[in-house]
Amino acid sequence: MSAMTNFRHFRSLSFRQSKNVPKCRDLVIAIFVRRLYSYQMKKSANLGRRSFVMLGSLITAGIFAPRELRAIAKGALFTENKIYVCTPCGLDCDKLEFDKPGTCPVCAMPLIEKGATAAVSGPGSARFPEGKTSVQFPFELLANGIFFQIQVNNKGPLTFALDTGSFNSIVASEIVDQLGIQTGATSKGLGSGTSFTTSQISSLDFLLPGDLTLSTKRGAAISLGNLSALIARRFDGILGFDVLGQLVVQIDYQRRMITLHDPAHFEYKGVGTVMPFTFWSNYDPQIEGEILIADQSPMPVKIALDTGAGGTTLTTPFVTAHRLTESMKTLQSPDVGAGGGESVKWEGRGHQLRIGSLVIDRPLFALSTDTVGSLAHAEFDLNLGGNILRRFTTIIDYPGKRLILEPNSDFHKPFASDASGLVLKAEGPEHKTFIVRALVPNSPATEAGVQVGDIITAIDGSSSGKYALWEFEEELKKSGRVVELKLRRGQTSFKRKLKLQSLL
Repeated sequence: MSAMTNFRHFRSLSFRQSKNVPKCRDLVIAIFVRRLYSYQMKKSANLGRRSFVMLGSLITAGIFAPRELRAIAKGALFTENKIYVCTPCGLDCDKLEFDKPGTCPVCAMPLIEKGATAAVSGPGSARFPEGKTSVQFPFELLANGIFFQIQVNNKGPLTFALDTGSFNSIVASEIVDQLGIQTGATSKGLGSGTSFTTSQISSLDFLLPGDLTLSTKRGAAISLGNLSALIARRFDGILGFDVLGQLVVQIDYQRRMITLHDPAHFEYKGVGTVMPFTFWSNYDPQIEGEILIADQSPMPVKIALDTGAGGTTLTTPFVTAHRLTESMKTLQSPDVGAGGGESVKWEGRGHQLRIGSLVIDRPLFALSTDTVGSLAHAEFDLNLGGNILRRFTTIIDYPGKRLILEPNSDFHKPFASDASGLVLKAEGPEHKTFIVRALVPNSPATEAGVQVGDIITAIDGSSSGKYALWEFEEELKKSGRVVELKLRRGQTSFKRKLKLQSLL
């Protein structure tokens, strides 16, 4: 029986006797591969016309699964072409593919083989003061984010954040003209829950406390206005992997001190938990861990390290795969991400998070339901943010590809959740006008008669103007207290008392 006759017989059988499909398929595959091999040995040329037609028929009939076709192509006649992609830069060119190495025509980043790991260090440079191999300086912890003062291109002081979750260093688009910074091509980037417009900046020099100079030719400008609302002050920019990637970054959350080390002279002698990491998307440190939810079995998670995130979030694919919005008690938790996009999240409490030998009890997670943006990726499961990282001295050895965690005195503190049922947003020129944007059903706020759109002007006699939004929200986590809110609804002012009660 010829191969083609056998194929026709198989196609007939496939509709009448499905139980015979595997055996017939294997027979056809064996005959076809032998035919290809024989032809190659005789001709050492491309596929003959009949074999090519037969291959197309087999694919159309669904006999070959993609993996079988790839295996035959690799082992028999075809040479697999390499595919190259742009080193991730947050621009549209991250989605492009190229057939040869070189540099990206859009952002000029090096092209790397698809699936390969990019160079460990970022594309920037670091210059320590003469005679020093490290610098140390204080920071402010605002909404679990790390903020400090620096100069940019000899201008400042400016308020910047340290963000391991950003590839590019960023200057707020609101101040680029004021700083005299020239921007280049614009494109779309992906943040939390949104895409946003980003413009290239070809050269940035950052002067940090201690006279450390960091430079990059891969900067970007995006709007940071909505993120400024959270900390109630101007937020001027972000230091990302492009300048941090050649350093050892040590963050002492308890003492509020950052130490940046020259890796050539860094030697760790502490007793913290040391874990190797890989790079997610070639820039964000990623480690392995486990989470436990209620009485479920431990679930392995790929954890991305994000010092720029105030909370810790489980990604949409992980939440969906494990149906966590159904199995966990949750609260609505809207958020604002890079570029000002609103991210739809729900907050829930886990039983444990395990990282190496460390066990973190009853942590709070945000559960993402985003369909676009970084939290819609399936390449990692959990975005580890400041609400957990602040319980450690965190050391990120970028060149050595290792993460070191030393628990501090906050390690065993309980994770406090909202006890009011209020979901707020901050508006006004100084971001001190707190407006009720949503309410948790059957919560202290709804029982007190608070409505969406009400404006909170005071708490316990203190003007809301003395608080940043995140500070005000901390006051609403103190379960067991009775607080008095002064509110305005239209032209009417009134007071309401809330008996705070933990909702998770």
